[in-house]
Amino acid sequence: MKQRQFTFWTCLVATVLLLAGCLQDKVGGVRIYSDPSAELYSVANQTSLFLFHASGPWKATSPEPWLQVMKESGPGGTDTLKVMTTQKNLTGVERKAVVTLVADGELHTVEITQRDEYAEWDQEEFNLPAEGGMMEVSFKTNATDSLQLYVSSHLFQYLEDTRKKDSTQTDTRAEKKEGKGNLNWMRVLPNTDTIPRKGYFFLAIGVGENRHVSLDTLKFYQAAAEP
Repeated sequence: MKQRQFTFWTCLVATVLLLAGCLQDKVGGVRIYSDPSAELYSVANQTSLFLFHASGPWKATSPEPWLQVMKESGPGGTDTLKVMTTQKNLTGVERKAVVTLVADGELHTVEITQRDEYAEWDQEEFNLPAEGGMMEVSFKTNATDSLQLYVSSHLFQYLEDTRKKDSTQTDTRAEKKEGKGNLNWMRVLPNTDTIPRKGYFFLAIGVGENRHVSLDTLKFYQAAAEP
């Protein structure tokens, strides 16, 4: 008798669990386990991941051209939705994209916000002769309070801040006012080497202790001295 009772309750529990599993798969179609929203910086190649479960084959779409869904469909089960920004946000205002996940006729969404800070050099590359000269470069930005200037480390010794007397140290701030700025205060010292100088100037914003996100990059080139 006890054996029969044990078998009966075992079958009942198994049946309940099986039904619960079937209902769980049928109800909702898609279940998102992670936060259904994310905030990304205003530059390209920023990514975000969302963990979800689909009860059957699923599809993901986004109507915004600045956001790419890296995997647009799958067979069902637990999976990861990955999205990536494909364009800088130069509008000056944050923008949003809604990614739609559909499975078994049920629809769920995740929302992506791309932040509004931008900075853009007025040219992609700056070239100087071996004798050096002033950095006649301008940029536009809306990040006037948080914008920072970074330079390839090996270039520091060749740069002179003309705002400081008897100093070859470069300030980590860029001159900026009312959405525009320049590096016209910086002089590049002569190149006496037979190897050209190459490097980068970055306009960036701080995103935490000792961390920053580069908003735009300027290539730098200075010719070598005559042999």
